[in-house]
Amino acid sequence: MGSNTETGHAKNIANLNALNEVNAGFGADYNPSNLLYKLVNMQGQYTACNLLQEDANTQTGIYQPIVNARQDENKVVKPLVRRVRIAAKTCGAKPNWVADVNTIVTKILGERASKATPTAKDPAGTSASQQSFDNTANNFQKMVKLLAAQPLYAPNENDLKVSSLNAKYTALDTVNKAVKKGTVPYNKAIIKRNKALYTPTTGLVDVGQGSKDYVRQVFGFSSPEFKLVVKFKFTKLAEV
Repeated sequence: MGSNTETGHAKNIANLNALNEVNAGFGADYNPSNLLYKLVNMQGQYTACNLLQEDANTQTGIYQPIVNARQDENKVVKPLVRRVRIAAKTCGAKPNWVADVNTIVTKILGERASKATPTAKDPAGTSASQQSFDNTANNFQKMVKLLAAQPLYAPNENDLKVSSLNAKYTALDTVNKAVKKGTVPYNKAIIKRNKALYTPTTGLVDVGQGSKDYVRQVFGFSSPEFKLVVKFKFTKLAEV
C-alpha cells in the first residue's frame, strides 16, 4: 500500500477529530437522531480508529524492513547465478550436466529456453517465468544440489563455491520465511483499520460524511455553520 494512501488514512482520521471539534462548538444545536452521528459516539470512533492506525503504523514499521531485507537478499541472485552458469560451463563437466545447470539458471533469471506458448489464460505467454521469491529460492537450492553432485565443479572464487552457495540459499529461505511470518500481524492490523474506516454506513468515512450532511440539514447549505464542516474531506481508500 503506497505512502500517499497511508497518509490518506491518517487524514481521514484527523478530519473526523476536527469535525468533532466543530460539532462540539454547535452545542445543543447539534442534536442528530441517528446514534451514529451523536458527538459522543463519533468521539469514541475517532479514538478507536486512531489507535488502530497507530497499530497499523507499528506493524508497518516492523514488516517493511523484513520485506526490504528480502529484496536486498535477492538483488545479487541474478548476477551470481550468471557467474555460476559460466563456471559450470568451463569446469570440464559433460554437456548434458552443463545443460541441466543452465536450465535451472534460466528459470532463476526469468529467461526462456524456448518461446512461451500463449494460452487462453495466459495470452502473453508469460507463465513460464518462475521468478517469485519462493520459486527463486527453490530453484537456487536445486542448482546448488546439482553443483554439489559434480566433482569437477570446484571454482576457486569463494562466492561460487558450493559451501557459499548453500549459505546463500539458507539466507534466501530465511528471509522468505520471515516475510511470511510478518505478513500475518501486518495484514491483521491493516484489515482491522480498514474495516473501522471504510465499512459502509458505520465506518469512519461514512459517519463523517453523514455528520456533515446533518449539519447541512440543520443549518442550510449556504450557512456559515456548514461552511465550517464542508472542508473536511472523507475519502474511501479501501474496499472491505
